[in-house]
Amino acid sequence: MDGMPQPTIVIDGIEPLDLPGARQSIAPLHALLRECILDGRLAPGTVLSQVALGRQLGVSRTPVREALRMLQEEGFVEAEPNQRMRVTGIDPAELDADYAMRIMLETLAMTMTLDGFGARARREAKAQVTAMRRAARAKDIEGWFTAHGEYHRLLTAGAGAALQRQLRALSDRSVRYIRITQLFDPKSWSEPGNVEHPAILDAVVAGDREAAVSCLAHHLERTALRVLRDHAPDYVPAAVPNAMSLVNAGPSPWET
Repeated sequence: MDGMPQPTIVIDGIEPLDLPGARQSIAPLHALLRECILDGRLAPGTVLSQVALGRQLGVSRTPVREALRMLQEEGFVEAEPNQRMRVTGIDPAELDADYAMRIMLETLAMTMTLDGFGARARREAKAQVTAMRRAARAKDIEGWFTAHGEYHRLLTAGAGAALQRQLRALSDRSVRYIRITQLFDPKSWSEPGNVEHPAILDAVVAGDREAAVSCLAHHLERTALRVLRDHAPDYVPAAVPNAMSLVNAGPSPWET
């Protein structure tokens, strides 16, 4: 990609922001740009000009520079040798590692949630499963992701705040890849989840720790391998298979 012209930042549908002073503008700017990266409005490889961003959003360069620095610390943007910022590209090794960590940490968090998963949590989780199905039928991608995120949050709500923060960061990075692919083939993403999400929940409701861990681990593994196949078909996963071995998930409950 060196020497080739890169896309410059224009965020469709974003109007100038009515923000307070520079220091108070940093948090909302960071949140907006982060959302644009996660939902695909800012595609991987997009060059981020502080001047162009400030002009479009109606703010000075100072809060833009600080917001980009925060995004760089989170791994969503990277600095080029010429000091320009670019939306981080597709990195199969990072995705492999992120999903391996999700398999390990999310199954741990779920086992910490099992004992306290009462009637209210069951109703809310079932409602999110229904919401995902409805959103898929309506081709409402944003609605599907909202319900999906809340479903996984409910299954891990018994873990402490520190673990929850790590899970959110891992989920944000991995979901970014899913969003990019799902834009082109949304049906193939929703159909497996229509089977897997209820199965995970059934095991949690039954208090079956072994089945719950197996279902969740294989759900994350299948998603990881699908995303890697779509984005980097020549990449051979290493971290995900090792994570599956460590959680001792057994054979996939959905294999035929």
